[in-house]
Amino acid sequence: MPKKPSGGAAAKSPRRRDPGRTRARLLGAAVKLFSAHGYHGVSVDQIVAAACVNKRMVYHYFGSKEELYLAALAEVFGRLENVELAAVDADPDAGPEEKLRRLIAADFEFLDKNPEFVRMLLWGNLELGTNISEHGERLKKDPFEKRFREIIGEGVAGGVFRKPHNPDHLLINLIGLCFIYHSNKYSLGASIGVKLDGEAARKDRLAQVTDLVFGGLLARK
Repeated sequence: MPKKPSGGAAAKSPRRRDPGRTRARLLGAAVKLFSAHGYHGVSVDQIVAAACVNKRMVYHYFGSKEELYLAALAEVFGRLENVELAAVDADPDAGPEEKLRRLIAADFEFLDKNPEFVRMLLWGNLELGTNISEHGERLKKDPFEKRFREIIGEGVAGGVFRKPHNPDHLLINLIGLCFIYHSNKYSLGASIGVKLDGEAARKDRLAQVTDLVFGGLLARK
């Protein structure tokens, strides 16, 4: 008779390695920890403990803590760019004003749902750009920047938009108007006494930023 496997009716089969899942777990743990504590406040040991993987896997998939940090930053930047591109390309027949309105709404929704992105950027600037300034190419928003310039150019050519002083600064202005509601939410709420959470507040801030952007951008009739 065949010998029964020890330890029960059936022996447990060895767990298969899943490189994609292991890498994703490390990246997810890194985003969570770096967004909470910054680059200098997190150790590799903390990341592997949170991801429940062997420490060797960090160096196998990323090479170093710095590379893992840059990969985590690129991950959250990539999420935003995907959302932005989807918003402006949702309807190819939409005019430049409608595309820009969709973009502002998409940015607000993304920032509401991705607090890790906000916190990672805040930490990155608080730490004076540690590991960012030397690797800016990792965070470049090339596809989206190109589409943004095309939308603004289309609006200017069609007489819908005034020609901006500098499209790069216009993009920075737009980012800043959306971002400050999330980066300074608690201090603004306390100092100005404005409620910034809840559906009504979301509609108010979106309406205000949209009015401000188009008040300065739309061509005068």
